[in-house]
Amino acid sequence: MKRGFLVMILVSVFFLNADSQDIHYSQFFNSPMNLNPALTGIYNGHYRVSGNYRNQWENVPVDYQTFTGEFDMKFGNVSDTTGFWSGGIQLNYDKAGDLAFRTTDIGLFVSYSLRLGEGSYLTPGIKMGYDTRRFDPNAIRSGNQWNGDSFDPSIPSESFSKDNINYFDLGLGLNYRWQKSYRTHLDIGAGLFNMLSPDQSFAEQSYTADLERRLSLYAMGTFRLVDRLDLLLNATMQQQNPHQQIDINGQGKIYLNGNSDRDVALILGLGMRMDDAWYPMVAIQMKSLYVGFSYDFNISDFDIATDGNGGPELAVKYIISRVPYAPFKPCPIY
Repeated sequence: MKRGFLVMILVSVFFLNADSQDIHYSQFFNSPMNLNPALTGIYNGHYRVSGNYRNQWENVPVDYQTFTGEFDMKFGNVSDTTGFWSGGIQLNYDKAGDLAFRTTDIGLFVSYSLRLGEGSYLTPGIKMGYDTRRFDPNAIRSGNQWNGDSFDPSIPSESFSKDNINYFDLGLGLNYRWQKSYRTHLDIGAGLFNMLSPDQSFAEQSYTADLERRLSLYAMGTFRLVDRLDLLLNATMQQQNPHQQIDINGQGKIYLNGNSDRDVALILGLGMRMDDAWYPMVAIQMKSLYVGFSYDFNISDFDIATDGNGGPELAVKYIISRVPYAPFKPCPIY
């Protein structure tokens, strides 16, 4: 069953075309299940709770507010020499514009990490999602409300046959992790979202608006340089026809305490979303708690409206381990 699950994910991810735009975060590495369902359970610990908040283009009338909440965990005996199962649940919520256009996505995730060798894992994963999209019909202002001299709110606005839609969706992914130690590891993978390409149209029978598939490719690594300094490098390319997004990010993780656990650290970083924005970031890790903050500075053609400002983003995560962290552990994704 495990190998059949792996084959199914491999075929689906690499042989389906990846052809609307999903939510995205500048700190994409801090929202792993939005990057790839196969990143479920891929972390140093047993239970993970995380949240993300982004307010994009906060100084223009059509700002985007996005929230993500996630919980994932490992199941059974994670020291099994063949591998281990993981599962999780995720809530995505997005609100934009004068019509309060809202998208709510609830996803269930399952992955299996197949042990290839010492510190080497291949993980397929699947997301099963249920989505709701809606807007406020009372906020519509349309051209037919012009009476020849001025806007007349007493004239009914143009209307849609429905103001909400619901649909099921599916995502698949594959991740490879190489882990030398607690402080040195690398993830490389691909995820494919919106595989069912559901119709998002609010107008019945007049047209369709199929949600395009999103292909996510990435590499994320942490490397121990010296006793109190790690280098974190992250990159992703996401394609959702006709949109393409490339993000790169580099960080230095400075350990502040002198004990052997190295469990208190300051992280300073800089990232860029190509042809769109650059962002500095700062984060603090205190044992199992991580809090990261970044701010986008817009460099796209839209800066005429944003005055160069993109918006703030906050990431929080808390990891619980049944076995305490320690630098000497040979394979800490146990």
